[in-house]
Amino acid sequence: MFERIKDCVCHPRYIGKYNKDKGGIVFLTILIFFLISILMQGVRCYTENPISETVPYTITSILIQHGETNVVYDAEEGKLKGDFFEAERDSFHLVVLPSENIRITYKLDTVTIILEEESASVYYSNVKASTLSYNDLKISDFSFNSVAKNQAKDTYYFRIFIDSIFDSSRMFFQTYSFIQSVFSTIIYYLICVVFSYALSIAINPTINRGVRAKLCFYDGCVFFIGSFFAYLFNSDFLIYISLALPLVYTLVTFRHIIKVIIRR
Repeated sequence: MFERIKDCVCHPRYIGKYNKDKGGIVFLTILIFFLISILMQGVRCYTENPISETVPYTITSILIQHGETNVVYDAEEGKLKGDFFEAERDSFHLVVLPSENIRITYKLDTVTIILEEESASVYYSNVKASTLSYNDLKISDFSFNSVAKNQAKDTYYFRIFIDSIFDSSRMFFQTYSFIQSVFSTIIYYLICVVFSYALSIAINPTINRGVRAKLCFYDGCVFFIGSFFAYLFNSDFLIYISLALPLVYTLVTFRHIIKVIIRR
């Protein structure tokens, strides 16, 4: 198996000698490369903060745009007090103190922040990311009206307030990012295999279809290695290189295969 993996990475001209491999061996080889790739994706996703530092500023600008409101945060009681309102901006939907008869609309690819009397919830699309009780916060009183007027003290505590709410949803967004990157990797790999298969027909059309597919799956494994380094160095450019590598490997592999036809 080690030699097979080494050839898939370093010696594409030798990949043709694995033309008799069983389907289980092919799947196991692909799985090993896939796991190597998603390991680095997991490290990248779970060590980075998926929440942009500009989020508190965006929410603050929503309040400024909305204007005057009587909503205040009472730190001693750990409660928000005031009247209901909602506002939107830049894929963020802020809902403040909704009553039971208020119907909240969750939009696709929109982050909805619901600030209730004693807790806050974050939704992505219609999926709940987190809930945070205000009792867990250590901040002073502030007024939404003062934030809308850009008063420094209230704005400072409001941004800590928003930071804490989004920090509670960090794991959700990290997991979402990881799952998204895993599915993207699978799709990209399959696209590489399809293009490799088409290229292999142009290079060497006499090979059996089953053998051709098998070798193209092996040639595509180099994409996972390229993807590993793309996530390691956080480089989009390396992803594009990774997508091209299977085609280069296919070119080398099928140019080194000679099918001998015995006539009787």
